[in-house]
Amino acid sequence: MSIQPIYAPRLHERIAQEIAHLIAAGTFKVGSKLPSERCLAQSLKVSRSSLREALSSLELAGVIQIRLGSGAYVRRRSKVTDAGQEEMEQSGTLLAGSEGELSPFDVMRTRRIVEPEAAALAARHATAGQRSELSQAFERLKEEMRTNQTHTPADRDFHVLIARASGNAALALVIEKLWQQSQGPLGQRMQVLYVTRRRKQDNIREHRNILKAIISGNSASARQEMRRHLLSAERQRMQEFGGMDKT
Repeated sequence: MSIQPIYAPRLHERIAQEIAHLIAAGTFKVGSKLPSERCLAQSLKVSRSSLREALSSLELAGVIQIRLGSGAYVRRRSKVTDAGQEEMEQSGTLLAGSEGELSPFDVMRTRRIVEPEAAALAARHATAGQRSELSQAFERLKEEMRTNQTHTPADRDFHVLIARASGNAALALVIEKLWQQSQGPLGQRMQVLYVTRRRKQDNIREHRNILKAIISGNSASARQEMRRHLLSAERQRMQEFGGMDKT
C-alpha cells in the first residue's frame, strides 16, 4: 500500500467550500443571486482576487453560474456528507481537475516579477533566428486574438520564446512552469470568463510594443512594455466582473 501525500487546501478552495456549504444549507437558494463581490469579500474577510478564484472554481464545478455584468447565480445545491464535507454531484470533488493548480492571480503576480527581466535580457541576447520566431509567434497571436478564439496558444509561445531568448536557462524554466500552471482548469475558466474581446485587442497592441522593443535591442523599453502588459492584464481580470459589485 503506497502512502499518498496530503494536500492542504488553498485559500480559494477554503472559500469555495464555505460558499458551497452555505448553498447546501439553503442560505443561498437555487436560482438566487449571490451577494455582491464586495459584500462577500468583506463578510468572509478575504481578498477579492481569492474570492474571484473561488467563484470561478464553483462555476467550473457547475454549482453557480457567472454572468458578466450581472453577477453569480446559484445553479444547484451541493450535497453534504455526514462528515460535513461538500461534494459536487457528478463532479467528484469541489475543484475537479484542479489538484496541484496554483492560484491564477499568484501566477500572474509572479510572472510580473520575472517576465520583465526576461524581456530585457532577450532584447540584449536574442539571435536573429529567435527574433524571427518571435515575430512569427506574434503574427499567430494576432490571428487568434482577432478571431476571438477561446484558447490562444500563440500567447504562450510568444512569452516562452522571450524567456528562451533571454539566454538564462533557469529563468526560462521558471516561466515555462508558470505558463503550465496558467493552463490548468481554473486558469482556463477564468480566461474564458474575464478576457473580453476588447482585452484581446489591447493584447495585440501590448505584444506589438514588446516585440518592437526586443527586436530593436532596447532592453529598458522591453522591460517596461512587458511590465505594463502584465499589469494591465491583471487589472482587467479584477475589473471585468463589475456586475458582482452591484447591490
